[in-house]
Amino acid sequence: MQVFCDRCQKTGKFNPHIFCCECGGAWEPLERSDFDKQSILTSDSTVWRYRSIMGLDEISRPQSLGAGWTPIMETGWSGQPMAFKLEYMAPSGSFKDRGTEVEINYLKAMGVKEVVEDSSGNAGASLAAYAARSGLHAAIYAPESASPAKLAQIYVYGAQLRLIPGPRSASSQAVLQAVNETGVVYASHAYNPVYLLGQQTFAWEIWEQTGGDLPDALVIPVGQGGLLLGAWLGFSRLRRAGLVKRIPRLFAVQPEVLAPIPQALVAGKEEVEEVAPRAKSLAEGLAIVKPVRGRRILQALRESGGGALTVREEEIRSAYQQLAHIGLYAEPTSAAAAAALGQVRQILGEKAKIVAALTGSGLKSPQNS
Repeated sequence: MQVFCDRCQKTGKFNPHIFCCECGGAWEPLERSDFDKQSILTSDSTVWRYRSIMGLDEISRPQSLGAGWTPIMETGWSGQPMAFKLEYMAPSGSFKDRGTEVEINYLKAMGVKEVVEDSSGNAGASLAAYAARSGLHAAIYAPESASPAKLAQIYVYGAQLRLIPGPRSASSQAVLQAVNETGVVYASHAYNPVYLLGQQTFAWEIWEQTGGDLPDALVIPVGQGGLLLGAWLGFSRLRRAGLVKRIPRLFAVQPEVLAPIPQALVAGKEEVEEVAPRAKSLAEGLAIVKPVRGRRILQALRESGGGALTVREEEIRSAYQQLAHIGLYAEPTSAAAAAALGQVRQILGEKAKIVAALTGSGLKSPQNS
């Protein structure tokens, strides 16, 4: 697989044992302008319907758990029409699965037998599930304070769970130390380019499911930003191929108590700087003080004409309850996106078609009220 670094523009063939460029930048799949819609395997309702488009024809018999083709549900929200893409209806209960399913199959095809990852829960659970499916050994470094339900899910899949005291960033530091000391493959949802390739299927599904009549905006909760970047790269490829004239305006949502992306965007920065959290958020999946691909996230928001929004904790809790009252049991991290819909509606107007991604199941982080 050919990759490039957007920081120094270096290109090359991806080596799973070298998780980032020597300049420190994260590898990305090499951008392409082709998109042969005739190659879509319409009989396949998983991410592998796009196997040829992803350039992964050599993975002819993937070890699948069924990630992909999540539904778009139209409903009302605060008196306005709204649609939600239900990413939590994934095998392990989160959007991470569409990237992990592609990533793990690629790594297995490359002969990898052991992987590590750092995660506050969803990425670790996803990797643990797919490692179990594919016969790989996985070790997950997670904060001690992570949701007990998510930690239990990681454990039951058989992965080695290593609990790290301190903030979310401490888990990242611990896993990088292990990678440097042992040379084990870092199957990171933040760094791995194959994971990011798998997330592009999110955009291609929306294009198919809407018959090409794309929404005006996509609203996505953002921690490391893999789903948002997957959407941007996926829609950009469709546009370069001449299959769409525009891409939806992308809106990243973060909790007010930890919002490095909105702060960087408002300040006109080209890079996201590290920000200390003011308090712990209900949206624990967004507890990232400095996203690895921050520069590209800002580029995606600006080029799409979108923005970065913050929501208060009481707004997240209210949105969590409101979603449940229309039958959508999403975790508080997902509810952050729903909490920002009023702001997006004010920006775009009443007639705008808006889709929000509900990225994780409420079973991951149940709230009593």
